[in-house]
Amino acid sequence: MKEEKIHIKEKIGYGLGDTASNLFFQSFMLFLLYFYTDVFGISAAAAGTMFLITRIWDSVNDPIMGVLSDRTTSRWGKFRPYILWLAIPFGLIGVLTFTTPDWSVASKIVYAYITYTLMMMVYTAINTPYSALMGVVSSNPIERTSFSQYRFIFAFAGAFIVQGITLPMVDYFGGNDDSVVYVDVLEDDLVLVEKGTGMTKIEMSVAVDGQDPIEDDLSVCVLTPEMFAEADTAGMLTFEKGFSQKMIKIEDHFDVKDMDLSKASVDIKVVNERKGFMWAMTVLAILAVMMFLITFATTKERVQPAKEQKTSLKNDFKDLAANKPWWILFVLGIFTLSYVSIRNGAIMYYFKYYVGNDALASAFMIAGTIATIASIMLTKWLSVTFGKKRAYIYSMILTSILTVAFYFVGKEDVVMMFVLQVLISFVFGPTAPLVFAMYTDAADYSEWKTGRRATGLVMSASTMAQKFGWTIGGALAGWLLAVFGFKANVDQADGALVGIQLMMSVIPAVGSVLAAIFMLFYRLDEKFLSQIEKELQARRT
Repeated sequence: MKEEKIHIKEKIGYGLGDTASNLFFQSFMLFLLYFYTDVFGISAAAAGTMFLITRIWDSVNDPIMGVLSDRTTSRWGKFRPYILWLAIPFGLIGVLTFTTPDWSVASKIVYAYITYTLMMMVYTAINTPYSALMGVVSSNPIERTSFSQYRFIFAFAGAFIVQGITLPMVDYFGGNDDSVVYVDVLEDDLVLVEKGTGMTKIEMSVAVDGQDPIEDDLSVCVLTPEMFAEADTAGMLTFEKGFSQKMIKIEDHFDVKDMDLSKASVDIKVVNERKGFMWAMTVLAILAVMMFLITFATTKERVQPAKEQKTSLKNDFKDLAANKPWWILFVLGIFTLSYVSIRNGAIMYYFKYYVGNDALASAFMIAGTIATIASIMLTKWLSVTFGKKRAYIYSMILTSILTVAFYFVGKEDVVMMFVLQVLISFVFGPTAPLVFAMYTDAADYSEWKTGRRATGLVMSASTMAQKFGWTIGGALAGWLLAVFGFKANVDQADGALVGIQLMMSVIPAVGSVLAAIFMLFYRLDEKFLSQIEKELQARRT
């Protein structure tokens, strides 16, 4: 197979485009459900239903964008111009998605539908051409696998950034903000006067001279009039004109039985998470725009359709429907993203409610991402040694076994949680670049079989499968929380805690098992691809 060498600068530039995408994609996977339930102030069931409805449309518009980009002709190529045109809208709408208006619950749900739908549409419009670009940077399958490897190293670098700085930025930008919550101490009671909707985190330290201070976090859900009418009113003093006032017993949240509270000092830090998330996403949006522009400037489209090729929308979709490798990759992509969406979406709930320490969530995510990046560096070696198909199957089988094992970890065994997270992430990591390289192989297969090339349409399957898997996983995550009896910002019942454990282990493992099974039917092995490349090279020359 002919080796076509491309400078590393272009591969890095291409990879930065997926860093940009993942600054928001990972934010959605890790924090959006939590943001909607615990910060934005809507129910888990409402959020799950919204994910289903909006993402079904969003999944369908991927092939539309693929067809459009295939038919684009510009001095920058077919796919690169969309990266240039849509970088800034991508950042702006991303910030709006994490902005919390001070409205009623019904109005906020409408706002969430609109902003999330627009966000997913602009994500599709920039990410489908970006994915298709990998199919035309080189005609060599091994070189494209190298591009895919760089892409996902930088994709998970984006995940690393999100996991490492998002929550600290939320605390920084939202810290010591009493514009939504005023806190004071009255004898042994903590009095909160709240304005607005959503969630504010109170960090308190209670101390008496000569004794070690006791520290804890208290999450406070600020109620709207509609929510207040349905809420448990114990401890509520007044509620009028958008304000609510709560009196919370300090002794209910702190072990202060040996303290003389009349002599105690209470240090209080208010974290306005609504403000914090908005400004944190603003920082990520600026980074994403800059990275997309670098991708546009450093990449080149080298593979062009045959000059005599006649474009026909009917023929393009007919070719796609007959492309069996494409269908297999599409279906297993849905199962894979369902796995990722359910498990990653449960992390914040797992540490906040099951472990009882949400400060560990960021380190847990980072540990997994470091392991993922390390294993992605082995992708090309795995592809050459085992072939892409077998490497994928082996990885998914190991992922399934280790994910199920996570169910049996106790809430106190933090070390084992991190060990399993590192192992799961390491064996799962190469699957994404392997599959995306296979999509480019499916585009070659379609051209070889039909004489026509529609790279954008074929590669739209990658984002479409992501969206369907994300749709199913995201909706299931919200609905499962509701079925298990989850309620935001309160101690969870045993059933809800078991449910959160299952969402971190057994439930997502079903998706990884099904993905491994479907890959058994994929037939584009390395020998067949070598034959396809030689014949296509002869036709093009």
